[in-house]
This record gives sequence, structure tokens and C-alpha cells, in this order.
Amino acid sequence: MSEDKKHELIHREILAAYITVLDQPEKLLEACLNAVGGMVDARLAVEKAFGFSTVAADAVLSMQIQRFTPLERNRIQDELAALDASLA
Repeated sequence: MSEDKKHELIHREILAAYITVLDQPEKLLEACLNAVGGMVDARLAVEKAFGFSTVAADAVLSMQIQRFTPLERNRIQDELAALDASLA
């Protein structure tokens, strides 16, 4: 598999994780609030709660709150759909 293809697949995984947490913000917040330690524990809690990889969980935890608007969710969904089409 080429490096470009690997990069696209990782990018797709991150976009899909964004959509998942945008659709379930309460679950994301609960996972973070219940993490007993710092960032590592929060990442592990997000991985467990959503079944995400470390890369996807780190990306989700780095999201800015402004991404939770409907317009941003639609933009991310469109980007994911375009990426899926190019990977097909």
C-alpha cells in the first residue's frame, strides 16, 4: 500500500471519528469527565467508549468546540463522502 493511500485511510478514520462524536457529544463529554487522570486517561476513555484507535481518539480530543456547529458537521460529512468516493 502506498504512503498516500495510508495517509488517506488515516484521514478517513479521523473524519469518521469526528462525525461519530459530533453525533454523540454527551458520550464524549461523559468519557472525558469520567477519566480519572490526565490526557492519557482521557484518550483511553475515548478509545474505549467509541472503539477508536489512538490516532482517532487523539484527533477527537484535539477538536475545537467550534467544530460542533451544524455547518462544520456538514462540511466534515461532505469531506468524508468525497474521500470515500476517491477511495472506492
